[in-house]
Amino acid sequence: MTESPKIPIKNIYYMLCYAWNTLQQADDQITGIEEFDNIYNLLAKVMVSGINNLRKRGFHREYKEYCEELSLVRGKIDVGKTIKRQSLKRRKVICDFDEFTNNVPFNQILKTTLSTLIKYPQLDRVLKNELIKTRYHFSDIDEIRLTNNSFSFLKYNRNNIHYKMLMNICELLYYGLITNEKGNAVRFADFIRNEQMAILYEKFVLNFYKKHLPRRDFTVHSPKISWSISSEYNHIGLEYLPEMRTDIVLEDNINQTQLIIDTKFYRSAFGKRNYSETNKLISSNLYQIYTYINSSDFHGAITGMLLYPTNGEELDLEYLISGKIILVKTLNLSSNWEDIFSRLIEIANIRRY
Repeated sequence: MTESPKIPIKNIYYMLCYAWNTLQQADDQITGIEEFDNIYNLLAKVMVSGINNLRKRGFHREYKEYCEELSLVRGKIDVGKTIKRQSLKRRKVICDFDEFTNNVPFNQILKTTLSTLIKYPQLDRVLKNELIKTRYHFSDIDEIRLTNNSFSFLKYNRNNIHYKMLMNICELLYYGLITNEKGNAVRFADFIRNEQMAILYEKFVLNFYKKHLPRRDFTVHSPKISWSISSEYNHIGLEYLPEMRTDIVLEDNINQTQLIIDTKFYRSAFGKRNYSETNKLISSNLYQIYTYINSSDFHGAITGMLLYPTNGEELDLEYLISGKIILVKTLNLSSNWEDIFSRLIEIANIRRY
């Protein structure tokens, strides 16, 4: 995909809130987001507002273990290390002690992201000053070098769950918007990169349905589908079979129907082998959803759907293949949010499947 659909900042913000399950946390920040002209200004504003809320609650603290050479005893003396390092000659001892500190990964990631975001050249001047002022409150917190593990090692509980949205923003900036190059140079992408937008698109649609479809009528999940493996055959290399993990599955418990939705964040739903050919659906996408609906063990009517973002053309295609319906539809992410909402509800309530 070489060109992404043009999505208004407001709609990206809504998608982020759904994808991160932070819509409730963000309700007080949605008003006025139309004024932002780029994603960095929007995220900077949300960061400032979110960190101000953190300060009112108090920064998250944890116990950390330290082993230091001290003049006064603190905690427990490590006799072996004290003797080995000859600390007594300096009238000191090696002590092991715990400290309840706010210099922990959650706050270190926040400070590091603040410092990076401040460097964005097109950042609004007022927002930049707010970020700088906000960073002053992190004076006793270290900056760190962010890696993939910085986010995967975070553990949430009831005492730090309010960090969730801010950590997601930091992760989005790290993976989707900011590219570290050689040395300390930083390159800022103009838009969220396509790999991250594809993940965002999928999670947004899944969590939208989890929030808005009545639980008594629908089961919304993203299960794995098992291969129809014959138990009578001596298979070799089963461990190499790829997983069939669905994006979104809507099961209508009243009508006993299942809709398997595969989201595709592509520039177009069509592909060409050469310029003279007529537009055709991307074959690999069609084969994938066809495999899903034929491998599902759901006891009831099963339908598959490819859901693309609109990029110049709306699609409402329908096929009956091997007795099962496959739909190809588009969602216009550049339209008013109310239209996006209505379109997704309309898709969920299709009664033909």
